[in-house]
Amino acid sequence: MAVKVFIRRKYSKNKEAKLFQQIRKIRNLVPEQAGYISGEYLKAIDGRNEIMTISSWFSLEDWQAWFDSDVRQKIEADIDAIGDIASDYTIYRYIKTR
Repeated sequence: MAVKVFIRRKYSKNKEAKLFQQIRKIRNLVPEQAGYISGEYLKAIDGRNEIMTISSWFSLEDWQAWFDSDVRQKIEADIDAIGDIASDYTIYRYIKTR
């Protein structure tokens, strides 16, 4: 069953350029991943230093394989090394409403 993954990253303004450099690395690699459908990258417009990534995957297992991959873990470690960045992951599945 398809899932959507929401990743909210809060950061200090002086860390934005370094964070966005790492986000671009992910953005270039993720379309090649099995089960990846699409993704969006949104920046808050109300003055908060926050970026939201919304990605769609064919299954939770496909997302988990990407999440656990060595290449993604390396980029995540690089993001953590920037410092002062909080990342929050939430995964949703589609539901029938009728």
